Amino acid sequence: MRKSWSVGMIGVLFIFVVGTSSSFVTPAFAATENGSYTVVTPDILTKRPTIDMLPADFPIPDDAVIDTSQQTYIDGQNSILLGFHTKSSMETLAKTYNEYFRIINMDQAIQTLNEQQLSVKGTDPATTQQWLLTGAPLTKDTVEVTVKVIKTQ
Repeated sequence: MRKSWSVGMIGVLFIFVVGTSSSFVTPAFAATENGSYTVVTPDILTKRPTIDMLPADFPIPDDAVIDTSQQTYIDGQNSILLGFHTKSSMETLAKTYNEYFRIINMDQAIQTLNEQQLSVKGTDPATTQQWLLTGAPLTKDTVEVTVKVIKTQ
């Protein structure tokens, strides 16, 4: 009796683990009473974040590992938060993002681009999206970059 109960419990536990493991691959969705929501996707499993507001041409280094990818809608305001780390140098990242923001006509953005800090803050005149991009060395060989984009409806 005890042996069959143990085998049965192991079976139930196995089914529970297998059944819930797929939820780690799907996006988390949290809704609030006022119609706000947040979508968090496990983008470490994918190469490109699945965020609607992030332009398709936004440069993400080939070796980037996505740490955070979150899209939020609260009271008519969409925002995204993207965080990744890369082995690209601060100099390479500064040149890349300086060029990108120049191409999308955000040359008026406040920029700090040096070996210790990367910071761009401004508004895209075409989309009225507010951008904040920061970067800093995480270790000797790794740089952490955070991108926040806000769009008011």
